[in-house]
Amino acid sequence: PKSTSIPISLIPFETFKHSRNGYDVNCFIKWITTLFDQKTINALIARYHIGTSDHWSGATIFWQIDKRGNIRSGKIMLYNPNTGRRVKEPINHITWVHKVLKLKDFELQQCLFGEHLLKLYPDMSVGIVESEKTAVVASVYLPQFIWLAVGSCNDLNEAKCRPLEGRKVFLFPDLNGFEKWNVKSRE
Repeated sequence: PKSTSIPISLIPFETFKHSRNGYDVNCFIKWITTLFDQKTINALIARYHIGTSDHWSGATIFWQIDKRGNIRSGKIMLYNPNTGRRVKEPINHITWVHKVLKLKDFELQQCLFGEHLLKLYPDMSVGIVESEKTAVVASVYLPQFIWLAVGSCNDLNEAKCRPLEGRKVFLFPDLNGFEKWNVKSRE
């Protein structure tokens, strides 16, 4: 029988490349300058391919790039540059690159944020967290892990974890997520 699976949609490289600037206005980058020196920040931007979006002034793009280097999409979020917290008022400032670009019939199949790093470090243990922000920051404080993010407490699932097969993986849920992730880890 023929496979009826819909092919995964991808973001054009030019769109990704275009986002790799504007760090002087990127609110997430402004916030991490309160934590790290410029050399460390430049390394984080390069390692995680952090982008800037003008969808909201100062918004950040956390690109989801899979193990093969395919750009699945980018999560656009706006942060408070002083606190590092997401801006949720008057609306929750979170969306996707493919939605902003109004890409017709886009078939999003998410991967882990930072998944592209697995190929670069085949023998390293993996730390999984909920948020992209946590993965980026944790990578500085605990560099013995490849830090990846699932995107939210509910997004830890078997499909996203397939590329981790054969790896030593440690889960670091947020405080309210331990029970849920404990059940998920057994699945």
